[in-house]
Amino acid sequence: MSMTDLLHAEDIKKAVGAFTAVDSFDHKRFFQMVGLKKKSPEDVKKVFHILDKDKSGFIEEEELGFILKGFSPDARDLSVKETKMLLAAGDKDGDGKIGADGQARGWWSAIPHLSPFRSIQHSHPSIFIFCSITTSLRIISILQRGKL
Repeated sequence: MSMTDLLHAEDIKKAVGAFTAVDSFDHKRFFQMVGLKKKSPEDVKKVFHILDKDKSGFIEEEELGFILKGFSPDARDLSVKETKMLLAAGDKDGDGKIGADGQARGWWSAIPHLSPFRSIQHSHPSIFIFCSITTSLRIISILQRGKL
């Protein structure tokens, strides 16, 4: 599956073009511009897995530096500063990588239908932990059934 199977090529081109200058990358705006805001959680997970180049189930810091190339092969690499900022936005447990559930929690402002994590995380931490575990188990279950 390619990125253009999930997102419109023209949206990708515009989004990549909007961030050609070094240190201009804004992940919230970029994800909105490529159309992730309009996608289902399942499609967002498919995009995640396309970006997970080593198929480890995580997007590590090394992979984040090349994230724009995951959308368009001729895109630029992110600067070290941009990579660190993107990692900080998505890596909520501090392990240096972003899992499918961490991506949803960390980047929810660009993907509104995943936003329930945001309010729960701050108002009810124990419920948030339960939801995080439940989501992780659901993703594992889906992967085991081969439906993702």
